[in-house]
Amino acid sequence: MPDTKPQVTDDARQRSAQRRREKMRQRLLFAALDVFLMSEITRPPVIDDVIRKAGVSRGTFYKYFTSLEEVLRELGQTMAEDMIKTYERVFIKLTDPAARLAAGPLLSLTHAAMQPRRVEFTIRVDYIDYLSRGTRAREIITDSLDDARQAGLVHFTSLTAITDMVIGSTLEGGRRLMHTKNFDESYIDELVRLILLGCGLTAESSHSAITLARQELEVNTHQLHWWQPN
Repeated sequence: MPDTKPQVTDDARQRSAQRRREKMRQRLLFAALDVFLMSEITRPPVIDDVIRKAGVSRGTFYKYFTSLEEVLRELGQTMAEDMIKTYERVFIKLTDPAARLAAGPLLSLTHAAMQPRRVEFTIRVDYIDYLSRGTRAREIITDSLDDARQAGLVHFTSLTAITDMVIGSTLEGGRRLMHTKNFDESYIDELVRLILLGCGLTAESSHSAITLARQELEVNTHQLHWWQPN
């Protein structure tokens, strides 16, 4: 009597194995995210905390990651990509070039103030390497700077230098908000204003840009799962 059981091909086995590997990788990432968000800044978690949360052995951890730092960098990149998607969704109707330039740092700093522990991940990302890969984040940053320059609103010679200034200032601002654990809207607005002034905007244009960007942000808070009303 012929064998009627379905034959499993090598490709099917490989796809199944790949799904299992990806599932375990995600399990480790989510475990790391959970333990870091629940821990105190003064007592950062270690690998043992992560594997205990994930319910796996240390050997299993090292099959997927070389260190806890690698896990945190990957989580940081995921969060950076999520923030870019949020930016595009929230500010889709914002057409003013200066306001779109203000919107990125404003969104990032507001998120950092409302969920300070997540900054622990994003500050670990190597943004020079990350942006060099032609990510959507790079397109948004460079496009907003180019649009503002073509509109005669900002003035700079090196796109690389101005990009580093915007990202560096935003990251350090996020780091401060993480440590102070205080939603300080005046600090956020002042830092965004200084970033815009550093790009070459006038004081009046900077104020107007921040006002427009904040108005658009507040209109779309229903799209932000992390938004915490004061």
